[in-house]
Amino acid sequence: MLYLIVGIDAGIKTGYAILNLRGELVACGVEKEASHERIVKIISDTGTPSVIATDVNPPPRFVNKIAARFNAPLFVPQRVISVEEKKDIGRGIVDPHVRDAYAAAVKAYRHYANRLRQIDNMNVGRNEKEEMKHFLIRGKAIGKEGK
Repeated sequence: MLYLIVGIDAGIKTGYAILNLRGELVACGVEKEASHERIVKIISDTGTPSVIATDVNPPPRFVNKIAARFNAPLFVPQRVISVEEKKDIGRGIVDPHVRDAYAAAVKAYRHYANRLRQIDNMNVGRNEKEEMKHFLIRGKAIGKEGK
């Protein structure tokens, strides 16, 4: 199972950026006038979200609804991510909606990165590591023996 960190930039054009739990981009795009159902399908077709992220505070209702559909936690930055920071994080990404979604996903990944790396250093199989990371992000207790 592929667990995901999903950044969403909601608006008339909805940008999305999907990372794996190693912080690597696995999918991104823009949907014009996208419904919740369309974005949920894109995410579901890619994997299972561990967390949904936004680049603004407070989060848009659209993003809240998507997180609720997956029963996933919502990563909200303490403050709105500045355009300069989004450009820095998303260097090379031309579309501003994808860039903003990518910045949100990267910020969420960075929030968990140290703990995710600790799991990477554990002496367990890759699938078990991914599952442990998913549970950690979801706020469930994990130990060295597993879930």
